[in-house]
Amino acid sequence: MSELLQVKNLYTKFHTEDGVVPAVNGISFNLKRGESLGIVGESGCGKSVACLSIMRLIGHPGQVNAEIMQLEETDLFSLSEKKMRHIRGNEMAFIFQEPMTSLNPVFTIGFQLQEAIRLHQGLNKQDSQDKSIEMLKIVGIPRAEKVFSEYPHALSGGMRQRAMIAMALSCEPKILFADEPTTALDVTIQAQILELMRDLKERVNTSIVFISHDLGVISEMVDRVIVMYCGMIVEDTNIRTLIKNPKHPYTVGLINSKPRIDVDIDKLNSIPGAVPNPLNMPKGCPYHPRCNQVMDICREKIPEKERINEGHGVTCWLFSEQGGKIKS
Repeated sequence: MSELLQVKNLYTKFHTEDGVVPAVNGISFNLKRGESLGIVGESGCGKSVACLSIMRLIGHPGQVNAEIMQLEETDLFSLSEKKMRHIRGNEMAFIFQEPMTSLNPVFTIGFQLQEAIRLHQGLNKQDSQDKSIEMLKIVGIPRAEKVFSEYPHALSGGMRQRAMIAMALSCEPKILFADEPTTALDVTIQAQILELMRDLKERVNTSIVFISHDLGVISEMVDRVIVMYCGMIVEDTNIRTLIKNPKHPYTVGLINSKPRIDVDIDKLNSIPGAVPNPLNMPKGCPYHPRCNQVMDICREKIPEKERINEGHGVTCWLFSEQGGKIKS
């Protein structure tokens, strides 16, 4: 698979009255054509902000900088806003977390679908309507012709999410960012949405970046996974290795805190402490106040990413010679 998206040293910060909030701190990753990538971590770790930064959807008071932010041969960081609008929705699309607040309540589902199709594909009114109805059918919406003329409030949460997916995929983008697309949906509908996204990925060969805090969902959807904490990538590898052999203490904590039906326990495991205030980050590794394997160097210096093996990186002093403790 060829490289589709390259991101190197992406930083996003927000200027507030209380100070500068660092939301994304120098993350780097690549995405191949047809690949599915998961980004996991606790709420506030920078998952959504990183993807919105790549889409150039961070407005004031946010500030985005990157050494490389490239879609194939296109430098996204240096594009004008006019050219970037052509990329959004056409080559890169975004499924937002809450469809009820993402869909405009005063326009019909069909009008909002047609808008993207006519803008990016230049179809006339009738052709764009036909394609919109076709997309609604593809994502499994019954009575697509009737739903086309309905307003968002008339649809259930699952139906609205399907409409959002139809809108995102209507121009057959190269990359689809899906931000917690099954949040607030019941388990049955959640499974249907995930299956739909898998089918559509195979059908149009779209690369998917799947954002979630749920490792169970991620394990069903992606080839490779990135674990984020306080705006940093702390571990990245393929999903099978991450589940079976996690290395970073934070990743281990996340996996151990997931409920299991095959183990009889009195209470769920949890990671002690809380995520630090971004306006008052601890010195050294941001995870060290919660880490059960903390060393002196963790309190003084931020670790650099270490490659354990091909395709598996960990940002932790435990795996550095400088940390004085190497684990395989």
